[in-house]
Amino acid sequence: MTDLDPGSSLPLACTLGPQDGRDRLRRWEALHRSAAPVSSLRHGVLEVRYPGAPGVLAELSALAAAEQNCCTFVDWSVAQAGGDAVLTVRAPAGQPEAVEPIAALFATGA
Repeated sequence: MTDLDPGSSLPLACTLGPQDGRDRLRRWEALHRSAAPVSSLRHGVLEVRYPGAPGVLAELSALAAAEQNCCTFVDWSVAQAGGDAVLTVRAPAGQPEAVEPIAALFATGA
């Protein structure tokens, strides 16, 4: 698992300002470090699975809601499955590439 790349640029359609983007990335990085998620990307659907731990579902839900407000070009949702918190980011129909810049932030090591 790799950490989120703090040098990564935000997707072009994101409406966050530069400072807001850095702060949001820091929150994602902290969640990433605390929960060691595993991600997969298939046909324009990114799934990021966080093993169940105290506070993970609440923070993931808050972050996904915040992302939905600024990155409306994709759909963000969070669910609980088998004790894990699962983030799903879906690209619009016919535009699977829309989720690729976001997926790159969650890429796992081989």
